[in-house]
Amino acid sequence: MKHKTSQSGFTLIELIAVMVILGILAAVLIPRMSSVTESAYGVNAKQMYSAIESHLYLQAQQSAITGSHGVETFPSVATVTKNAYLDDWIKDYDSEHWTQLQLTAVEAGTPAIDGAAQAMIYFIYHPHEAWADGADPSDEDFGASNLTVLKDVYYISYYPLTNAEGEADGIANNEFHLALHKDDKDNEAQFDGDNMPVTEFVYHCGGDDKNSDGEAELTEVTDTACDWH
Repeated sequence: MKHKTSQSGFTLIELIAVMVILGILAAVLIPRMSSVTESAYGVNAKQMYSAIESHLYLQAQQSAITGSHGVETFPSVATVTKNAYLDDWIKDYDSEHWTQLQLTAVEAGTPAIDGAAQAMIYFIYHPHEAWADGADPSDEDFGASNLTVLKDVYYISYYPLTNAEGEADGIANNEFHLALHKDDKDNEAQFDGDNMPVTEFVYHCGGDDKNSDGEAELTEVTDTACDWH
């Protein structure tokens, strides 16, 4: 008696079908995975923004309790070494991919609002390379010697300000500007409203003549309103 041996396996047509399906999945999923990764960088930047904002309010409350006789004021910017504010305010952060610098009012070109123009801190998120040793920029240029990979770079700008309410009450630095922007790959942070990237940005500003809903509030400042967002 003859016995037939059954053989299992894929036919050529089945293999071709599997390859076609895998190709379709790759075409759909790989761009989506890239988009998810890029979104993760934006989430990281927004988390840092939120941490800095929370710390600013905490400092204002501490100032009111300890030395300002019940008056909340936001911290002015001192001349310190690179990353000093990150180390002091945040402490637990990705030091390889976050860099903090500060600029004088002249270097940054900060608007005076209703008080004096203020020095500014900016925090730079550069997830694809470490900040290289070299001459740190003294203006908004990131500096080719410090940063060359410009993909997914975000930056946060902060400075205290005095608006109309603070001016009337004699309270300097009663408000602040804090804004997060995604760099548009020109190796330069934009801090004025003329050429401001708006992708992935959030902000708080107590001197832009707008309320929390973004509607006009023309009594917020006496002089020129902030246009840095």
